[in-house]
Formats: sequence, structure tokens, C-alpha cells
Amino acid sequence: MLVAGCGTDHAGEGGPRPAATSISADGTLNMGETDRCPVCAMFPYRYPQAAAGMTLHNGDTFYFCSNGCLLRTWLRPEAYLGRHRSAIDRLAARDYFSGAPVDGRTALWVAGSDVIGPMGPAIVALSNEDQLEVFQKRHGGSSVFSLDQLDDTLWRRIHQAEGPETKSQ
Repeated sequence: MLVAGCGTDHAGEGGPRPAATSISADGTLNMGETDRCPVCAMFPYRYPQAAAGMTLHNGDTFYFCSNGCLLRTWLRPEAYLGRHRSAIDRLAARDYFSGAPVDGRTALWVAGSDVIGPMGPAIVALSNEDQLEVFQKRHGGSSVFSLDQLDDTLWRRIHQAEGPETKSQ
């Protein structure tokens, strides 16, 4: 499957073109100006505060314009990357308060706040639970979850939509 606007098939596997540069060992995103979000085809480089990344076990790296697009891909990697979830090695986001890299598998995710990102209402990553009370006092947040809690039911509740795919699919 080729995602519209995202480049060409990669090595005959289907899916969008991976980034030229991988995520650093410390989780720093190394987006290039031509890297495109595999979900929406935006340029993550233009949204550095909201950007996130994913590296596959084979080394392919994809950058996303927002945590929402990263998490959408986590739920449906076959649809957005042409790969199975077992191919995913690392997820990297930015801590809301410090901007420092945070491992997407250990992050605390918050949805339903007043924070707006490039795709509209943002899903925010926090490094730890100690930040949650401060964040919610400032910005609200109706859903708090870890990556292992994210499933189709939670996604629909967060987005009040049919699922990670577009409604027409």
C-alpha cells in the first residue's frame, strides 16, 4: 500500500518512504526538511515542538507531525507503513514541559486538553506521573493513558470518531 503524498514504495514492501536520518540513541528526532508524516503528509520539520518519531527493527525511521499521527500509526501500522506492529522498535516523542525526548512506550499520554497541535487538539506526552497534576491544572485533559492501554475503543473515545482510519474507509 502506498500512502498518498508520502513518497514511493520502499524496497518493494509498500508504504511511505522512510527518513534519511534515524532517531538518536537518546531519542532526539533528526528530521529532515523533506521527511513527510506517513499519516497526513505534513512536514514534521515545520512543527518541531509537536513532532514525534518511530524506528522499525530494520532501521527505517518515520517522523510524524504530531503525537496523534504517531499513535494512529501505532494502532494501524499496516495501513500507514505497510508493516506489522512487531516491526516497530522505538517510539519517540517530546516531553510537553521540557521538550526533552521521551520514550513513547513509557510516556504518559494525555488527550482532551486545551493544547492545540498542527492537526488540531493535541495528544501530549509527559515523562512521568509527577507532571500530570500540573499539566491538568493548566490545560485539563480528559483521558490519561499509557501506550499499552491504547486500543480502538480508547481511540474512538478520544476522537469521538469511528477509528484510526478515516470515516470513509
